[in-house]
Amino acid sequence: MTVRRAVAPPAAHRLLSPLPGALAAAVVAVALATGPSVAADGPDAARPAISTDTGRLVPGRPVTVGGTDWPVGATVQTEVCGLRAVHGSSDCDTTRGAVALVAADGTFRLTLLVGAPPADCPCVLRATTGAGQNARSATTEIEVADVPEGVVPDPGTSTPQVAVVDAELTGDGGLAELFGGRPHRTLVVTVRNTGTATLGRTPLIVRWGGGSSIDTDVAAPLTSPLKPGEQATYRVPVAMPLASFGRYSVGGRYDSRSFVVTTDLYPWGLISVAGASVLLTVFSAGWAIRRRRNRPPAPVPPPAPATFPAPAAVPVTAEGLHSMLAMLPAAPARPDDPAARSEPLGLEGLLRRLAGRPALIDPVRLDTLEALLASTPPPAPQGDAPVVTEAGRRT
Repeated sequence: MTVRRAVAPPAAHRLLSPLPGALAAAVVAVALATGPSVAADGPDAARPAISTDTGRLVPGRPVTVGGTDWPVGATVQTEVCGLRAVHGSSDCDTTRGAVALVAADGTFRLTLLVGAPPADCPCVLRATTGAGQNARSATTEIEVADVPEGVVPDPGTSTPQVAVVDAELTGDGGLAELFGGRPHRTLVVTVRNTGTATLGRTPLIVRWGGGSSIDTDVAAPLTSPLKPGEQATYRVPVAMPLASFGRYSVGGRYDSRSFVVTTDLYPWGLISVAGASVLLTVFSAGWAIRRRRNRPPAPVPPPAPATFPAPAAVPVTAEGLHSMLAMLPAAPARPDDPAARSEPLGLEGLLRRLAGRPALIDPVRLDTLEALLASTPPPAPQGDAPVVTEAGRRT
């Protein structure tokens, strides 16, 4: 998007009040003989001034220029001018002009390479700061070697006036710019000389910057002289930084006229790719969460069969077994009696409790053994025969 800003036409120059011819000539002569001339906002404002280390300048050689009482931080441009710069920049050697920043005490100092002005002498060294309400200027008379003397015209009768007819930015960066490439634009400026005098090679100054800050210089082409009523169009290529985002301004100055145009730069392709990446990431995360929720639960393995440790062996001695059997009810007279078989056996239940599992014992034979042991007393120890104690040890 390109925005054009119209530039207001230059205000009419102030003319001298109607005076008799002799009186007007006297006023002009006195004004030109007072030395350095300055421009100030009011009677109490500081009057900037400039000076050189020598009064005679030679083209091609450097000269030291100093200034006092200038606005702090301002940029001052100095140049050699002919015809006392009554026509403005068209009388000055702007191609060899030098610039300097004003120090905190209101002074500046620079070295200027002297050049021959495009107009005849009387010559002056002129210093200016910008345009508009903060404009300041000062001149001091100098002598330039090998420059002929001319006649200074009346500044109220022959003054060039400049108008910026149009200023716009053209071109686009195509597909590369959409994906963050360097934007390239062309500043097209059309100027016109609306005055009655020829306008010399006035420099075209172009800068660009982000937002309203215009502080980056751009190389501009050399201008050509403009006769009264003529106009010229200049094209200045402007390159913006990579991945430019937002509003950028391109402005400049031609003679005393300023202009500003703006353009909006947005890498929509790069923005779309970034947005698609974010959406794809969110979709992938949501799909993974949904898939995990819909996954069937893993089958639970059956419990392992319970294992029990084998019962510890219980040592039984003859006396101990005899005592346990004595605690049981008496066996029936006939072991093969069916009624006896139907009665519960206390020994079997005891063995089950001792072993923790069913005992594989023949009840009939066990009853017979019980009866036999009950009728037979234990033999007494004789001689060296081993004796079995309750602990099961031999002595």
